[in-house]
Amino acid sequence: MSELPLVSILCLSYNQSKYIVESLESLKSQTYKNIEILICDDYSKDNSVDVINNWSSNNSNLRIHLIAHSQNMGICKSLNDLLSVSKGKYIITLALDDLFENDKIERHVAILEKSSPNDALVFSNAYLINDESIYYQNTFLPYFHKYLNLESGNFYERLLSDNFLPAMSCLIKSSLVKEIGGWDENLTFEDYDMWLRLSQKYNFIYDDTKSCSYRIHSTNTHKKKDFLEKSFFDIYLKHKEEPIIKHKISQIIERAYKENKLTDQHKKYLRELDNITLKEKLMLKNTGKFTYNTVIFLQKIYYRSW
Repeated sequence: MSELPLVSILCLSYNQSKYIVESLESLKSQTYKNIEILICDDYSKDNSVDVINNWSSNNSNLRIHLIAHSQNMGICKSLNDLLSVSKGKYIITLALDDLFENDKIERHVAILEKSSPNDALVFSNAYLINDESIYYQNTFLPYFHKYLNLESGNFYERLLSDNFLPAMSCLIKSSLVKEIGGWDENLTFEDYDMWLRLSQKYNFIYDDTKSCSYRIHSTNTHKKKDFLEKSFFDIYLKHKEEPIIKHKISQIIERAYKENKLTDQHKKYLRELDNITLKEKLMLKNTGKFTYNTVIFLQKIYYRSW
């Protein structure tokens, strides 16, 4: 087994003590054995660190390394800390409430070992499970993103429209993650910006299977609307030269304006636009919803009359 490439599993822990053992057991049961389990606990308030330490003590035959933050540093900082101590040819990230199928790593290492230098990663669909690890009928790609058919290739244009990759399914060439500087610690989200930067230069391989399970529960970030909007806005700013992203930024700002949630960051973006539209000028001047809606309505009537 020593001739097989090492895989570094970058595990993220934050207040997930209920699920940690099950998640780590899914790593222990991998048919592919040349792995290192690198865990970062980002200052959990529950007993997650104790659970991790107990499991590690009972599995001393495995290569396990724990980094326990003394304050909350965020996902991207946690991943970069793990990346800095990783030694694997390939890396994969896993939140310690999600699960791997037993042959997940073996299957995807085999695919990447045969891949071209233009391929950055392999990904797949994922099962959806609840708090009790019971499967939902739907799966990740169609549930979150409506994708039923995918083929390997370059996903940059598609990713500009939608972040559809299940992060826990992605086995990545670690050299390429390091080449682009790891995860951006100014961002809240770890995966979307990483996929955009990688796909600008490299292709992704799609494996038509379900290699892992994503757990849906009350603390999932996808259920927190304001948190998501802020996180995506920060990512969009990095890629604002793309027309699709510009449109997404405009939609977020307009929605925030109508909900009286316009931030200084939103206003800064508007002030820095080269060609600011009437709609954007009204939002920047904070004219009020009645004036804003009236002017936009009259503008539409004007253009229809031509």
